[in-house]
Amino acid sequence: MSTILATTPLDESSDHNRLFLAYSNSAGAGLPPWLPAFPTSREAWHDLVKPAVGVRPGARAAVVEETHDLSARLGTADDVLDKIQRARDGTTLFVVTGQQPGALGGPLLAIYKVVTAVALAERVEAILDRPCVPLYWCGADDSDFNEARSFSCLAADASPFGSAMPQSAHTAGMPTGDIDLEWPGQVWNTVKPLIDRFEKGGFVTDTINGAFDRARDNGELAAAILIGFAGGRAGVVDGRSRAVRKCAVQLITDYVDQESEVKKDIDSEGRRLEEAGYHAQLTTGDDSGVFLLEDGIRKNVAASGRPRLIQTVRRAVENCSPGVALRNLVQDHVFEPVAVVLGPAEVAYRAQLSGVYARFGIPKPAVIPRMTATYIPPPLASVLDTDDTLDIRAALTDPAGFAKQVYKRSIPKAAEAATRELHKRVNDAVDEFAKSLGEGSSARALGRIRSRLDDLKARTTQATAAVSEIGKATAIERWPFLPQLEAIVRPGAKPQERSLSSLVPFLFGGEPMTADLVAAARGYTDDLLDGRINHVVYSSK
Repeated sequence: MSTILATTPLDESSDHNRLFLAYSNSAGAGLPPWLPAFPTSREAWHDLVKPAVGVRPGARAAVVEETHDLSARLGTADDVLDKIQRARDGTTLFVVTGQQPGALGGPLLAIYKVVTAVALAERVEAILDRPCVPLYWCGADDSDFNEARSFSCLAADASPFGSAMPQSAHTAGMPTGDIDLEWPGQVWNTVKPLIDRFEKGGFVTDTINGAFDRARDNGELAAAILIGFAGGRAGVVDGRSRAVRKCAVQLITDYVDQESEVKKDIDSEGRRLEEAGYHAQLTTGDDSGVFLLEDGIRKNVAASGRPRLIQTVRRAVENCSPGVALRNLVQDHVFEPVAVVLGPAEVAYRAQLSGVYARFGIPKPAVIPRMTATYIPPPLASVLDTDDTLDIRAALTDPAGFAKQVYKRSIPKAAEAATRELHKRVNDAVDEFAKSLGEGSSARALGRIRSRLDDLKARTTQATAAVSEIGKATAIERWPFLPQLEAIVRPGAKPQERSLSSLVPFLFGGEPMTADLVAAARGYTDDLLDGRINHVVYSSK
């Protein structure tokens, strides 16, 4: 069985924001004035390679060294590490993606970002004949614990199960990367007995155990797991990096100095997007776009605290934590990526930050939508093998309706034939009996008899309809997950990739799933560079 079951175009049913859909489906033209067209020629890619601007060689060397050492410790392959080292002299190019660290690596969208970056970096390397490193920016300085705490998975029979880090693992404002390994360890101890039941689950167990050995906290753990699943093909940078912040100290200083103008830029672009029928992803308030770190807690800075913020930026920038807008600027200022691989919300951020990039003179990388996909576990894929008229795409848009189709088609042929025969015989007999009553009978008595005959027909219809329960019971006995199909393919009526764990494809597919996912990302990337973007539906061999 091929790992790719289908590809479907992104449309309104994809449940992504309108701007993301519009941009994804207009690759050749982009979304001016906010987002440029995807680069498809060597010349277009070459134009994205800009000389270093405003970054001191010593500061860049410190970032490269820190990135190399962290990547090595978290499992990046040696040949990728060599390319990272070559970034000291500007030889190496970067493709950057990122995500806040979730429980045991986070949801599927995190691994989709990484493999898309891996595939794209390969293509850039071939096009420009320059080493190119896919770099995973672990957003370990983010503090959205509710987004990061949950773990949602599938058992070997494809039935859903879940776990979560307890609320006591986190304090409000605490970076999720700082969470002690004890807490994701509790999640792992809870789910491991179920994972041990997978025939190919050993790869996941080894990857996660190895990640616990390498990591110092939840941020590093999540990054190490994703790098392991990607076969070591990407490097890692931590959003808490002191070297990165010191490298961007002048940018951060300028940002704070021009904070009011930056907010005006963001609000202005937000209004323009809304006037064009899109939405403003970013909203500004009285707080600064930079947090202060105090005793390990990220704290908002109100207008009254701005002098202290400016002083901290200039004297101890490592104690400042960039917000959404500034984080994007810092990342692109320090690493100067030729491309960034982004999800729907992040693409919307980039559109709204167009004027801010221009304000600080930071070149814009190519904005590449990450691969969107739905994973079909082998038990569900096996349903298709029983009936080639079933379309897996129907399971994605109407899971309950797809399950009903399977129930209906699971009725034994002999039972279906007998049901039809019983229905025909009873109805024919009733009709014949009604005709035989003849004339001269009491009209009142005939009315009562005909009413009872109609009732007999209705009862026969009900009895024959009950045969469908045989099909449902037969199907569920064979595929117990069918009543929970929506929780597998569209949990909470949302795309699966937002909540289902990155572990899932590897639990069913083992280590070969790494190559299969990267191959799927290559196909997606090739289509994208040809101006086509598809949603990928895939399974395990």
